[in-house]
This record gives sequence, C-alpha cells and structure tokens, in this order.
Amino acid sequence: MIAKDQILIIYKDQKTVTKNQEFWNDKFSNKFNVNHLYLYDYIHLTNKNIIDVIKKKITELKVDKIMFEGDHLSLIDYNFIKSFEGNLKKGLFCGDDTEWHQVNLLTGCACDFVLTDPVSSLKFNELGIRSIFSTIEANDNIFKDYKLEKEIDVLFFGRDKTDRKDYINLLKENNINYLSVNPYLEISDTMEKLAKLINKSKIVINLTKSSNGSRYYNPSSSLKYGYFFKGRIIMVGMCNSLCVSEYAPSVKLLFPNNELPTFSSKKEFLEIVKDYLNNKQKLAEDTKKYHLSSMKYSDKNYVNKLYEFINEIKKKDEIEVKIPIWYYYLTIRQHFRLRAKFIKIKSFFLQFFENFRLPIYTYPINILFFLRFLPILIFKKIF
Repeated sequence: MIAKDQILIIYKDQKTVTKNQEFWNDKFSNKFNVNHLYLYDYIHLTNKNIIDVIKKKITELKVDKIMFEGDHLSLIDYNFIKSFEGNLKKGLFCGDDTEWHQVNLLTGCACDFVLTDPVSSLKFNELGIRSIFSTIEANDNIFKDYKLEKEIDVLFFGRDKTDRKDYINLLKENNINYLSVNPYLEISDTMEKLAKLINKSKIVINLTKSSNGSRYYNPSSSLKYGYFFKGRIIMVGMCNSLCVSEYAPSVKLLFPNNELPTFSSKKEFLEIVKDYLNNKQKLAEDTKKYHLSSMKYSDKNYVNKLYEFINEIKKKDEIEVKIPIWYYYLTIRQHFRLRAKFIKIKSFFLQFFENFRLPIYTYPINILFFLRFLPILIFKKIF
C-alpha cells in the first residue's frame, strides 16, 4: 500500500454552523494524511510563538505541504505565511474570495498556490499565483442520491439575502409547491438533513446575486451587487436533483455544455420552472445530464485533480510585492482585537512589542490599536 502524502491544514477557528473544516478535512483525506490545528487554540501566544508551534508540528509529522485558511483576516497574513520557508509547499484556500480578493491576493503572494472559486482562480493565475478551482461542499458520503420520493416541487436553501423574497413571492402567486429553508431551521440545520431535502426536490433554485459589500479596499464595492459562484450548483447535482440557476460567469466555466439551466430575469425564472414542472420527461432527461456532469466535481473524483495540481507545483520565484499600509491596518488590528476578545492579557502585551519588528511606518498603527483595544480587554477582564 502506497503511503499517503502528509498535509497540514491551518484553520482560524472551528466553525459550529457551516463546519467547513470538516469538508476540507474529508476532501483531502481521500489522497492525503490530513492533520490540522485551529489558531484560536493558541491565541494565548504571540504570533511568533504560534509560528514556532506550527513549525514543530511540521517537523514531527514530516509535512511537506501546508494550507492556510484565507478570507476573513485572523492572524494568517502575508508575514505569517512568509515565516515558513524551505521546500515546504504553501497553499491558501478561500471560500469567500469575491469580497476578500484584494486581501487574499496579497496573502497569496506568500504562497505557492491558491484554491478558490472558478472566476477568482483566473484572477490569481493572471498575476502569477498558481490557482485552481475547488468547491467546499462536495462530500460524496453526504451529497448523494438517497432514492427518495420527490415530493417538493421547488426548494430554496440559504440565508435571506438580496431579492430572494421576490422569487418566493413569484412561486406563491403562481401556486407552485415550494419550500424555503436556512441553516438555522431544525429541518435543515445539518448538511445531512439538507442533502435529503435536496433529494426530495424536483428543482432547486440557485440565486447568484450577492452584495459586493462596502469594504474600502474592495474596488467592486462601488457596485452594489455581483453574480458569484455558489456551491449549491454542485451539491444539488450530486444529489440527482435539477438546479435552475441565476446567471453567473462561474456557471459557464463549470458547465460549458449548458447542462445547468440558467435565467437572467424573474420572468425567465418563472417560465423555466413552469416548463420543467409541466414536462416530466424533459425534467428527467435534463436532471440526468446535469447529475452526470456534476459528479466530476465530487470529492472522490475531483481530489485527484487537486492532488496532481499540488504535486506538480514547483517552488516559484518570490513574487515582488509591496504591502500597502491598509493591509497592515487590517492585520495589526486583528492582532489586538482577537486577544482582547478572548481576554489573553499576556499575549496582548507581548504582541505589542513583537510588532515593532514590522516596518517602521507601521509603528503608529501598532500603538493605535494597542490603545484602542486595551480598555476593552480591561473591561472584559473585570466584568
């Protein structure tokens, strides 16, 4: 039996609702021996000491590949990742790059590769950072055909954002049997429950329209909305139900042969849904075609592509990057915010002095956030 490669995954914390860490661990365990740790378990230490803990683990496990969680900043930033040198292959995995791309781009400059959504992957590659698409929720043991009776005509799942209610009202007005759920309802508060609801549905709607956010470093924030990749277009197909998706460029990248029906207006949405519900043969044929196409992205299939991609990556020449002041503003803020949040007094003060190893122009930022979060730390300690 061929020994599996060792890989170490560094998460910010352990999610309790989406539990994405379980999906990543399960995905890579198909081809790797997976080890992981959560940074917030070590928040009582300074950044340098946390890095030393990880380096010790790398040596003990004989790890030659390490992956860091991207997106919402924690302690994982360009300088944190840059501290790991040698022949170690370093990767960044992002599940929400559309809003955090400018941050992930700088963090990714310290890495050898990035795993992200289809469109963002092109953007990273364009700037010389090797990248490949990888969805999160594609576990074949959860999202599969349970052979359940399809008693729900149309299913919505996800949080209530943008104009989702408008689509639900259209279904109400046209007396279409539908169900709308979110991660906080008892009927759909686990992925296993959600997978079975998908199985019971003839059609699942994917709305791609999402807010661009208002973060000042995101150049797209001047536009209110964008049309982004959503993992449900793969989850639904693996469950052998039909997904009908709102337009997004990622849909064409992943399903180039029109296996996934799309709409660009509420009128077109209603026409497509009615057409499928009134034509059982067409629904069955298109569901089968879509299911077969979706399965190539399932963990047990797609992990082979990820494995080859990571193993073929060669240590690249260092990308020349000038870290902007706003990036240090974000990262240094997190150094103190997190330690104040978890009431870690010793590491809060020690991190203040450790940050003076950063460029001199960051000193005012270091002092600013030390003073800003110190009263919060004291208040939490007392009360």
